[in-house]
Amino acid sequence: MKRENYCHLALLLAAVLSGASASPAKAQASNSVPPLALETAIRTAWTNNPEIRVLTADIRMAKGEAITAKTWQNPEISVAPGYKQFRDSSDKQFHGNFGLDQTLEWPGKRALRQAVAAKNVAVRQLALEGFRTQLAIQVRKAYFSLLTAQSDKELQAQRLTLAREFAAAAQKKIDGGYAPEFEATKAAVEVVTAQKAWREAQAQADTARITLNFLMGNPPDAPLTVAGALNSETAMPELFALLDLAMRRNPAIQLQAAEAERTGLSLQAIRKSRLPDVTVGPQVEYTRDEQTFDFGISLPLPLWNNKRGEIASATAEQEKTFAELDQLKKEILRDVTTAAKNYEAAKDSLAYYTPALREKLKNASEAAAQGYAEGRTPLLLYLETQRTYFEMQTDYFETLQKLYAAQADVESAAGIDLEPLTQTQTK
Repeated sequence: MKRENYCHLALLLAAVLSGASASPAKAQASNSVPPLALETAIRTAWTNNPEIRVLTADIRMAKGEAITAKTWQNPEISVAPGYKQFRDSSDKQFHGNFGLDQTLEWPGKRALRQAVAAKNVAVRQLALEGFRTQLAIQVRKAYFSLLTAQSDKELQAQRLTLAREFAAAAQKKIDGGYAPEFEATKAAVEVVTAQKAWREAQAQADTARITLNFLMGNPPDAPLTVAGALNSETAMPELFALLDLAMRRNPAIQLQAAEAERTGLSLQAIRKSRLPDVTVGPQVEYTRDEQTFDFGISLPLPLWNNKRGEIASATAEQEKTFAELDQLKKEILRDVTTAAKNYEAAKDSLAYYTPALREKLKNASEAAAQGYAEGRTPLLLYLETQRTYFEMQTDYFETLQKLYAAQADVESAAGIDLEPLTQTQTK
């Protein structure tokens, strides 16, 4: 009778443990929301993220400034009509002065202004490129964080189901006189523990979903599921190669270097502005009896304002940008090295959870359930085996999530996407 009443507990545990090791994609099969692919998430973020639109608008503004830099100054026309009255006569004659002036910039000024404007466009484009790279890195991090959280939530749901079934089975054993009241109390504690773990896993999944929705420009509460394999294989270069890649390809360094070039061009433009612009044009003085035609040339004399203040400010700004570039390179080397060390530590930690170890513990849990149903395994041993299995699975998912976060930190610090490197090495 004992075996007939409670052997279904072992079968239930076997089913739960099998589900815990299944692919995360299977856990989402019944969800009404189609799972989102990683590539789609990145493309959606690039399209909808508000910051992308802000940076794109900045580029259009810079291009407008470049058009302005190419434009010649408009000519000026002057008209001064009047009359001429003679002293010894009441006769009056029309008198007018007419002029047309065109300002001609000193050679080289306009070219420098265009160069500064073009470099400003390049700086804005580098800013957009760098943000797109960082956005893709953060989307990938949030995507795998949600994928891991979904798997952990499914595991905790299975744990809760098993705890509730065990509580029901324990109560039947007590009612039948086969177990003391303590088993019901212990089973109730296991249910509470499983409920708490499931709620925490649900909160973690909600947080990851909100983060991914935000990056993609969606409402925070938009329904969202992801699917895919929890792959821990990433082509992480050696540290020296990774540092070299960061120095050559990091958009932040390229952006700061372009900014340094722009300040240098601005300094040249200010120095060139000391040279005077020339204003030329014909002038006509008209009366009824006499017309005078002149051609005038005028230019300012740089006696008082020789741009010393502007040159000093521009020189200091250029020195500042070069100092910031040097500081930025040092910070990137530091951040990449730190992130790479953390990634290696997370990868080593994940390697401890070997497939053989996880399979061995799964088999031990199934055996403990069968032994408890048959009365051969004590209650405390059964509960300890079950708890050990689920805690190990939870630790495995947490370590995997740390690995994904560490990879994102390496990519963010280096300013490069490691995914293309992985795809290249796997071909």
